[in-house]
Amino acid sequence: MLKEILNQSTTEEFKRLYHGRGEKTYEFLTIDSINDILFVQFYENINETEILSEIKKYAPDKYKNIIIKRRYNNETFSLKGEIPQNATAVENGIKFKINFFNQNIGYFGDMKNSRAYIEKIAENKKVLNLFAYTCGFSLFARRGGAEFIANVDMSKSALSTGMTNHQINSLDIKNIAFWPYNILKAFAKLKRKAPYDIIIIDPPTHQKGSFIASKDYIKIIKKLPLLSHENTTVLACINSPKFTKEELIKITESNTAFKFQKQIPNPEEYTNSTLKSLIFS
Repeated sequence: MLKEILNQSTTEEFKRLYHGRGEKTYEFLTIDSINDILFVQFYENINETEILSEIKKYAPDKYKNIIIKRRYNNETFSLKGEIPQNATAVENGIKFKINFFNQNIGYFGDMKNSRAYIEKIAENKKVLNLFAYTCGFSLFARRGGAEFIANVDMSKSALSTGMTNHQINSLDIKNIAFWPYNILKAFAKLKRKAPYDIIIIDPPTHQKGSFIASKDYIKIIKKLPLLSHENTTVLACINSPKFTKEELIKITESNTAFKFQKQIPNPEEYTNSTLKSLIFS
């Protein structure tokens, strides 16, 4: 099975070769192709020695570096080559600066289709990007011709990486804001630039001390009328098996005038992913 996975056709663009999350047999394992880097993540300490031996045996020569991350203890090491200091993941021609030593490397490939959707509708729009992380949605909104973008995230370092991402893609940061706010405490500040034409909500499921989706998502939904107008588009996302599509639709439609329009499908390689990306207007 590993031999077949590792020898899939790839380009310089990021590709998830195997998504074990949600599977029953190898749910502890993900494997990514990042240009000439093979990136393997273990979420549990299961069959590591055997799997690493097979990966080293069957990985094609095109992979100059094989990087292993143990998510269960945040240990990162190289099985082949070195761990690059200035690596990037490429999505539809856009580069993301990544850091293999961080728990999350700076890029989530499962949002690819959602970012492409935002790019298509962004021309001349004011965009509010909540939980912006490294500003992936901002990159595609700007390439799509957005007039103004506000990227909001508690992490100053993530926003700094987001600014770097715009620079390495030669995207002008004029009229792009990078606001290091706790979103739940910053609605008055967010309202100053309202109303927004596009609002993106892509929170963590559980971020200790700042956001717990099960109780905090509804707080953001209830504030949408303060930040929007009658033609605003909302992209609401959640990646949790415990937070259903139906629940997100219910809390949105029962607390605002927004109505569910469609769900953006996940990239096909993310089989069994619990990510839900829903469009409301």
